[in-house]
Amino acid sequence: MMRSLAALALVFAAACTPLAEQPHTPAQWSTCIGDAFVASRAGACSAVIADRTADADRRTAALLQRATIRSESGQHARAIADYGRALRIDPYLIDAFVGRGNVHAQRGAYDVALRDFDAALILSPNDPRAMRGRELALQGRIDAVGAEIAMITEALIRRPRDAGLLNNRCWVRAVAGRELELALADCNAALTIEPNSANTLDSRALVHLKRGSLAEALTDYEAALAIEPGDGHYLYGRGLVRRALGQNASAEEDFIAAERAQPGVAEMYRSYGL
Repeated sequence: MMRSLAALALVFAAACTPLAEQPHTPAQWSTCIGDAFVASRAGACSAVIADRTADADRRTAALLQRATIRSESGQHARAIADYGRALRIDPYLIDAFVGRGNVHAQRGAYDVALRDFDAALILSPNDPRAMRGRELALQGRIDAVGAEIAMITEALIRRPRDAGLLNNRCWVRAVAGRELELALADCNAALTIEPNSANTLDSRALVHLKRGSLAEALTDYEAALAIEPGDGHYLYGRGLVRRALGQNASAEEDFIAAERAQPGVAEMYRSYGL
């Protein structure tokens, strides 16, 4: 009786062992990388990923497989998470950059997708998947920006003196780096209607920055900060201008203050192509 109870205790303990501590089986690995039913493959890959004793190559392969399965079933956020986990194991994994770039492009996050494709091309300059993905993401961004500008333009036909719409069109063009002269005209028109709009001054500053008009950009960022002191977005923009002007100490102060006021603002500016 005592032996039977001990055996049951061992079975119960095994059943309660966390998945992350259970070694995967050869069958689970074969299912993960094979052509089995999708649900079976996802579960098998999860078992491999959870196995702490599995080597790094096998775990990254399982993560890539599961990311593919999840992206194909529309689970974009979970797929992106899997690609990110794979890159934490191997920061030079081209397949993960390409795969994640494709998922970002599918969900319309073209700027983020372009960064992933660019990262893949740094590692492998002639990778055809990264080159094609980048081309499609770039076209997607162009199309999306064009559609947004068209929508704002249609609204402006009905409300031609709407300073907010003018600023929005200026901003979209500035971020995209397209039609900067038209962007400048939009911001100027908006400021004629609302001269003390910090948002519009910030938009025009970005236009000036992308045109290389650093003195004008600095003036607009400082005007925006005079209206809304301590705004992280404006501080970071001013920091970029100061750095371009060689005022490195002041630029660093702005970057630190900007990140403190608005965590993540540096990443936001990177999405603007800066």
